[in-house]
Amino acid sequence: MYSEFPVLEALVPDILKVFRQRYLVLEQISLNAPIGRRSVAQALGLSERNVRTETEYLRDLGLIEIKSFGMFMTEKGKKTLQDAAPLIDRYFNARKTEIELAHKLGIERTVIVPGDSDLQERVYERMGEELSSALNLLLPLGKSIITVLGGVALAKSAKYLSKNLSDNRQLEFVPGRGALGENVAIQSNTIVQEMAVKTGGKYKTLYLPEQISTQAYKSLIRESTFADVLEDIAKSDVVIHGIGLAHDMARRRGYDSIRLSELREKKVVTECFGCFFDGRGKIVDRVQQVGLQFENLNKIPHIFAFACGSHKAQAIKAYMPNAPHQTWLITDEGASDKILKGI
Repeated sequence: MYSEFPVLEALVPDILKVFRQRYLVLEQISLNAPIGRRSVAQALGLSERNVRTETEYLRDLGLIEIKSFGMFMTEKGKKTLQDAAPLIDRYFNARKTEIELAHKLGIERTVIVPGDSDLQERVYERMGEELSSALNLLLPLGKSIITVLGGVALAKSAKYLSKNLSDNRQLEFVPGRGALGENVAIQSNTIVQEMAVKTGGKYKTLYLPEQISTQAYKSLIRESTFADVLEDIAKSDVVIHGIGLAHDMARRRGYDSIRLSELREKKVVTECFGCFFDGRGKIVDRVQQVGLQFENLNKIPHIFAFACGSHKAQAIKAYMPNAPHQTWLITDEGASDKILKGI
């Protein structure tokens, strides 16, 4: 019954994405009727224009009715939604292990690729392909701003994004933070360039030290070049970030031996967005950083946490109590097995 879909997708590349999007719109109307377009758009992270187009199409098909007080399902729409559910399960829903991990971490979705990146370099290729598929599934048509933070895993996986992501889309990749004075290959500026090249999108750079004084920061952000990038970060449709090991990130940020010792005493485990978290997910230290701020994550429609390898399991688990619910974790079996087994 499903064998025809690969052929249809080859001829109409957006067919599965459009199918899922219309299903989700129908589902929102079914669950919350009567409901307005704006509420549907906010719930799904779509533009109101996009939702208007879809709902008008669904109305013309006789699946919904649109009244001044909101939208609601017709009997035909209810049956169509019910009939479509098995197809959605087959093509888009997570495997049992992925559902279990997402539930344990308290986030929307996890994607687990086979292997352990600590032992197998090929895992990064699968990670990049899964990220590309997830973006293709979730991004609306038209313009999208994708904010990217640096890291080894993202740097190794960026080259596996697909050119198809730019079909009917205008993608702009922007760095989510300034430079850390680290290996250039794993900095945000380098990764956004790689992603833009692979997908046919555009990119901007932020050549500004991440850690600077408050006075210098206030002065520099008035410069049009920096202000333009920071404005785009604030309007991001997607954020892709890594999850760092606390002491590795502290060294990359130039912490001296005294501050490193203080972190050990506080039993820090992981770092994200300039925040250091202990094993229970509590922020125990923080640095001022240029770029995306931790407090602004909840405003972003789609968030991808990107971390893999059994050595990252504890760091992933420590950060996730703070992750917005709309987060998708893309990881591997090395990390997921340790988290699920409580090792």
